[in-house]
Formats: sequence, C-alpha cells, structure tokens
Amino acid sequence: MYFAYHGSLDNSKSIGTNNLIKEFAQIVTSPEDILLKYGLIEELTERKEDIEKKDIKHDIPNEYLDIYKLITNNPIDINDIVKRGNIDLKTAMSKLTILELEGIIKKVAGNRYIKGDD
Repeated sequence: MYFAYHGSLDNSKSIGTNNLIKEFAQIVTSPEDILLKYGLIEELTERKEDIEKKDIKHDIPNEYLDIYKLITNNPIDINDIVKRGNIDLKTAMSKLTILELEGIIKKVAGNRYIKGDD
C-alpha cells in the first residue's frame, strides 16, 4: 500500500506525488488517515484524550523540547524550525511526526506547525 500527501497543483515539484495519487496511491491529509487504514485510530483517539487531560508541557520528553519550544499558536514552517533549532531536516521531521502523532502539535497548510489542543 502506498500513501501520498498531495502537492500544490501549480508546483512542478509536486508532479511525482500527484501522479502517484492519480495512478495508485491513497491520498492522506494527516497521520490519522494512515492509522485509520490500519485500524489503529481507536488507540490514537484514546491517547489524544489522555494528553488533553494532562499538562502537556510537563509530559514532553526532553529530546523533543527543543522542537516544541519553537512552535507557538502562530504557524511556523518546517524550514524555519530547522534554521531556528539549528538541527538537520531529518531530525526535525522525525521529532515533528512524533509530536504530531501524540497530539502535542498540529500540521497545518503549507507544511507549517502549531501547538495542539493543550
């Protein structure tokens, strides 16, 4: 099974992704789409509810605090996170994915991030 996140129709760099969707990939707009496909969405829902009951700021592992501190309620681009955090893109993407799956942050339009429901 292939999953793809759609790209802008007017961006030549999105041609490959959009063609995958056109041919055979399942379009996703969030990590929840993939979890739903594999029947794991209930687990995520329970975890989100648990997170909402806690004070998120005190439950974030130290290794993710550097990224979390850069994110506010104003959307920040992943490239700005990399620059401001002085970290490599691969590490930033990995940490952002974990924080997003935990419901601590949210991905919004334009590959930008904001704090989640805290």
